[in-house]
Amino acid sequence: MTFSARHAAVLPALLVAALGLGTPAGAQSFGNSFNGLQVKGDQPIAIDADQLDVDDKQRIATFSGNVEVAQGDTLLKTSKLMVYYAKPAGAGGETGGAAKPEPAKTGGGGALPGGSNQIEKLDAQGKLYVRSTDQVATADRGTFDMKTQIAVLTGNVVMSQGDNVARGDKLTIHMDTGIAQLGGSGRVKILMAPDQNGQNQAKR
Repeated sequence: MTFSARHAAVLPALLVAALGLGTPAGAQSFGNSFNGLQVKGDQPIAIDADQLDVDDKQRIATFSGNVEVAQGDTLLKTSKLMVYYAKPAGAGGETGGAAKPEPAKTGGGGALPGGSNQIEKLDAQGKLYVRSTDQVATADRGTFDMKTQIAVLTGNVVMSQGDNVARGDKLTIHMDTGIAQLGGSGRVKILMAPDQNGQNQAKR
């Protein structure tokens, strides 16, 4: 199933963890300086893209072309987003039980997997940009695993808040606790701006 026009889709709260970079993000390395980058479970998530392809057999929904995912103050941008979803409970001809919730609808009128299906993983391919309030994280790629509650951003990772900047090859975020680790094969670089009292705002 392919939707060629731009679409806006509202997904259930299952997608919240995909953007939930937690608090405090980067806690192990930066104290409390990067403590935003979070979303709220009571707000809808909207996905906008040039094209949406749904492979229900493989259970993959692929958004491509200027993909934007927004919820509240949090915005994620990438060139391609693959959403992996599980078979809904009660599928396969089973009868009885509670009625299944309606799937989310795209702007083109098609059913988007996620309303009645559980999202297992999201894979953001191409340059990844995440902004929440005054905090920004960028990387070459990002994977969000709903089962393990771990998000991994890789390749030229940059985290910034105001004049505070941290760079590394890999950012691992435990979405359930908010603990984040910045590292990788190369060296971690941190630029800390002094506060009004002349003290650094972030500490390693």
